[in-house]
Amino acid sequence: MIGVLGIQGDIEEHLEALKKAGYEEKRVKRVEDLKDVEALIIPGGESTTIGKLMKKYGFLDILKKGEIPILGTCAGMVLLSKGTGINQILLELMDITVKRNAYGRQRESFEKEIEVKGLGKILGVFIRAPVVDKILSDDVEVIAKDEDKIIGVKQDKFMALSFHPELSEDGYKIYDYFLKSLGL
Repeated sequence: MIGVLGIQGDIEEHLEALKKAGYEEKRVKRVEDLKDVEALIIPGGESTTIGKLMKKYGFLDILKKGEIPILGTCAGMVLLSKGTGINQILLELMDITVKRNAYGRQRESFEKEIEVKGLGKILGVFIRAPVVDKILSDDVEVIAKDEDKIIGVKQDKFMALSFHPELSEDGYKIYDYFLKSLGL
């Protein structure tokens, strides 16, 4: 069972994309919902709000232990990082720092075909997207770039993407890529 953190953001879109990829999915609204989850997706949304809600509802301490594999998209990338340059709640599970809203405001949103290492080309949807500005250890693998910007990274059982795979027709392939890397 693959969980989607269901407290704010693109929750329904991730659930639908997981179904399309052939996975059993579950909306995770309460800490108890994590008990049968093999991996978790933290959706795009507003990272400051998601962080505060994770703390309020008891997810923060559990997820910070790093026992559950996590795929973070957009705001999820921000939350997996060790820093953003501003004071906000983070999981700090990946050895990266990010620049929030690196592509600009909402009106600068765009779609672009991108190459994901080991997967091939997919359509990336970028909405106020962050980028990785520093990699803090050799354990981090860059899996996608947009010219010189790092937009996809993997470390151990965590993966972070700047873009929204749940919003493109072929983005569901990302779930397969991530979950197969975990042996699921």
